[in-house]
Amino acid sequence: MLAVVLTLFIITRVAVERLEHNHYKQRADLYRYSKIQKGDIVFLGDSITDGGCWDELFPGLNIKNRGINADDTVGALARLDDILCCGPSALFILIGTNDLNWWNYRHDKEILANYHEILRRCKEQSPDTKVFVESLLPRTKRYANHLRMLNIHLEKLAEEFDYTFINLFPHFADENGALKAEFNNDHLHLMAPGYALWVKLLTPYLDSIRKK
Repeated sequence: MLAVVLTLFIITRVAVERLEHNHYKQRADLYRYSKIQKGDIVFLGDSITDGGCWDELFPGLNIKNRGINADDTVGALARLDDILCCGPSALFILIGTNDLNWWNYRHDKEILANYHEILRRCKEQSPDTKVFVESLLPRTKRYANHLRMLNIHLEKLAEEFDYTFINLFPHFADENGALKAEFNNDHLHLMAPGYALWVKLLTPYLDSIRKK
């Protein structure tokens, strides 16, 4: 029985990975075709970013959503040239939670090295772009301490490159460090109240861009 269960699990996981891989290639290809324009505000990330209708949540701003389901720091780094090539005015980055999944796990040193390279290339290829490093959001309780430590390192990386760090984590976490129940239905992705809070937290930064 155990062998059957394991076989079914492996088959299911392979099928899901194939679907995710195909979806990823579809979205990445579309984003290469639909070019970033000079002055755009870009949101780069995974499914959490992808789930936000940012141009509707921040009307009147030239926002481009460049989130892709299941993306990680490796994927974001691979897509970076297509974002930086045309000089966006601002780049909001939220990436890294998928690097912690057991089937795609990366050690913190690798995650932070990838993130360091992302920020280095931002500084080198598009020095006039305002870059905002957003902390990783909470997940289940067992991820809490790990995410807090990663966020401390992300804040240090942002300081190293003179970029702005936005600490979202404490606003979304409950007393155990898990994603608050009212913000999600799967311990990871956001429902409308979560996006509403995210908008509230980002509004001062977008207002500062709007005024320039």
